[in-house]
This record gives sequence, C-alpha cells and structure tokens, in this order.
Amino acid sequence: MKKLLSLLFITVFSLNAAGFWTLTGLTKANIYVKNNVSLLNPNTITSIKKKMSKTLVDLGIQTNVQDSPTLMIALEDLDNDGVHYVYARLALGEEVQTYRADKSVTFALTYSANDFIEVDKEELDSEVLESVDFLLSQFAEHFLDDKD
Repeated sequence: MKKLLSLLFITVFSLNAAGFWTLTGLTKANIYVKNNVSLLNPNTITSIKKKMSKTLVDLGIQTNVQDSPTLMIALEDLDNDGVHYVYARLALGEEVQTYRADKSVTFALTYSANDFIEVDKEELDSEVLESVDFLLSQFAEHFLDDKD
C-alpha cells in the first residue's frame, strides 16, 4: 500500500511540477547544449540548437542577447547491462534577486523539465531529437500558459 501511495504521489507531483516554475516576462534567452552522449552525431547537436532557437523565436523570445537567461539542454548517457538510456534535461537559468534581507543576487533555475528514454543505438539520434521536441513543446506550452 505504501508503494502504491508513493507511486501515486510521485505521479501527481510530476504532472503538476510545471506549476512551480515561472516563465512570465521572459523576453530573451541564450542557448546552450551540454552533450555527454558519446555516440551522438555532431549534426544532431546542431539540429538541437536550431530547434531551440526556432522555438524561442516562434515564442517571441530574442536569442543571442548579452546578459540573458540561458536555456540549456543537457544530455547524459547511461548504459545498464546492454540497455542504453539517455537522460535529457531542459532548464532555464538566470540571475534573480532574493527576498532575503540583503536582497542578494543569485543564479537560479526558473524552469526545469526532463525526459528519460530507452534508446536503440541505431536510432539514438532520432530518439534524442524526439525527446528534445517533447521537452521544447512542454516549454512552449508552459510559456504560453504563463503569458495568458
């Protein structure tokens, strides 16, 4: 019973996790891709950057602006007993001012989403691109919801 309740809690938390992040007022962002997937084709990284840029431009967010928040995709490679996995994480990091007494400025993640996929090595590039599309569509949906 405890396992079922824990699973239910995690599922509900995951479905509502986007509600904890805010994209309100986001007008500019730089793009960064951190690739730790050894077998990923370099052309796939170029495609990911293009997809990220297109998504931001389509949302009306300026790119390549100095001192902007950074929209980052990090890709991690995991291999377990011959089964290959990729953990993809999309995050927006920016400097924010705290509500502390000294009103300190700090770097914070103001948005985060992730995808964990099992991949065939032969289909690695296409499956990673599909995961990136999924994460970017979640980001766009959240941005448009916050904008309303």
